Amino acid sequence: MKRAMWRGALVTLAVVLGVGASACSGGDDEAASTATATAAATAAGGGGGAAPAEGEEIEIIMTDNVFTPANLTIPVNTTVKITVKNEGSAIHNMHILSSETEGKDFASNPLVNPGGEDDFEVTFTKTGVVNFQCDFHLPDMVGTITVQ
Repeated sequence: MKRAMWRGALVTLAVVLGVGASACSGGDDEAASTATATAAATAAGGGGGAAPAEGEEIEIIMTDNVFTPANLTIPVNTTVKITVKNEGSAIHNMHILSSETEGKDFASNPLVNPGGEDDFEVTFTKTGVVNFQCDFHLPDMVGTITVQ
């Protein structure tokens, strides 16, 4: 009787671990995850150093355990609209861990369903590097924002 109970528990555990492992597996597209999105626009004839206008936009694709792009560059003191699109099969979000530098975190909707999207605005007042993550898929689904 006890042996059957243990066997049933082990089978259940194996199924749960198998489902969890398959849900967490994702493509390992290194080139896509290290692409850089730059919100800074270069003014015509400005030599590449002109400040971008307010209202810049960045689109981030969230797939299974990957942000594309995973490394962003955003100008300091510029409001940038970030649109996150969930093209994966799991729930995702984008949580920018900026409370130490900005006094608050920025984030998308906490639950962006598969096929869904959300947008939010960020304005960084200090230069530096800020990390972001999907709260559901740590430590794999992470990225950085360089504020210049």
